[in-house]
Amino acid sequence: MPDIKNTPNSLPNNTDAESNLLGSLMLGGGNIANIVDKLRADDFFLSRHKIIFEELQSLYSAEGVTDAIVLIDRLESSGLLDKAGGREYVIELTTRVRTSSNAIEYATIIEQTALRRRMIELCQDLESRARAGSGNINDIVDEAGARVLNLAKDDGRIGIHSIQESLDEGFKLLDQWEKGNLGTTMTGFSDLDEMTNGLHPQDLVILAGRPAMGKTTLALNIACNAASAVDGKHVVYFSLEMSHAQLIIRMLCALSGVSATRLHKGQLNSQEWTDLMKASDKLKTVQLTTDDSPELNVMAIRSRARRLHQRHPLGLIVVDYLQLLEMGGRAENRQQEITQISRSLKQLARELSVPVMALSQLSRATEQREDHRPRMSDLRESGSIEQDADLIMLIYREEVYSPDKDEAKGIAQVNIAKQRKGPVGKITLSFQPDRLRFEDLSHTDMVEHGHEPF
Repeated sequence: MPDIKNTPNSLPNNTDAESNLLGSLMLGGGNIANIVDKLRADDFFLSRHKIIFEELQSLYSAEGVTDAIVLIDRLESSGLLDKAGGREYVIELTTRVRTSSNAIEYATIIEQTALRRRMIELCQDLESRARAGSGNINDIVDEAGARVLNLAKDDGRIGIHSIQESLDEGFKLLDQWEKGNLGTTMTGFSDLDEMTNGLHPQDLVILAGRPAMGKTTLALNIACNAASAVDGKHVVYFSLEMSHAQLIIRMLCALSGVSATRLHKGQLNSQEWTDLMKASDKLKTVQLTTDDSPELNVMAIRSRARRLHQRHPLGLIVVDYLQLLEMGGRAENRQQEITQISRSLKQLARELSVPVMALSQLSRATEQREDHRPRMSDLRESGSIEQDADLIMLIYREEVYSPDKDEAKGIAQVNIAKQRKGPVGKITLSFQPDRLRFEDLSHTDMVEHGHEPF
């Protein structure tokens, strides 16, 4: 069998295996489908072999054949025959082997050699970045681990499962549910948890609203509730808008019930200070990490979340908020970048099997309607967000638009506008803006405020 060629001045390659495989494919055989699925054009070292294999893939997909004469005709029609080595070279490939019986072995050599090249290129890139001295070295280390892991998974078969494998996994999941082990992260709000069964692993959750509706307050309340529950889960809160000190002040007010206004004015009395210290002691036991780094982008969030998850399995990741986040790469426009961001956050949720909750602004369209209640279509750059999200919660406080309306004071509606695993509908919460906290609203409280449950 051909050996891998590896000299100090070249990347690992085995052009003999490439030639023999292409010849085997043109001879036909029962393994063509497996090989076409196993390899990709970039796995080949020689550019002409990339062209030939790509055309063979296309030909097999369209017509179910890999005949040399048909291939030559296709290459000639597309103007690629000369780049593929010419008619004589393609014919010569078919004479290199007598049978296609070794095709799988050739394909394995090509696949492994390509993986070696990618590993070398990755190491060279990481070495260059490490020598440059720019960027956070911990982020580079985390990225290195993730990229090496992706190399190992990059055979294209990681997501392919037989029906029996899927049934086995499905019944394992059903058994866990039967035992009450849902694996979800509870929000701490009874009506919300009743409707959603908590925040599910692998789900992208969008919490959206116009400014001043209380998005950050609700997200922080949920994060604290999740991290301080009996089965308290590790939570990480990525903040692109507020510093970690501002976040902790909000959490202290929510836990202690101390007025944020009096706190900011330095007017706390001795009892309020006592309450604040008790809240501080409780927060010290909460498994919550905040990250307010100014250089946060999607790549940094993913690498830091991976690192934290390796130390302590996470139960929730919060990103505050979506429109302040950058992809860290090129995008033709902001809508395309938001598409990449939402897709990347969904991939993070699936990779770590953790719910990711991203806060999002709504467009001004709500202000232009007589009824200011938000809709999914109000999500800014919304197409990809609506598609990628598993759960969309829209927060609305009528009090913002009608401050003199008594029945609207202290009331917040959360509209479950989309939910893959359950019903849509609305729940109502009590909101205490000066104490920066939401609470469950009982039926009695709702009637007193002039509301009936939805």
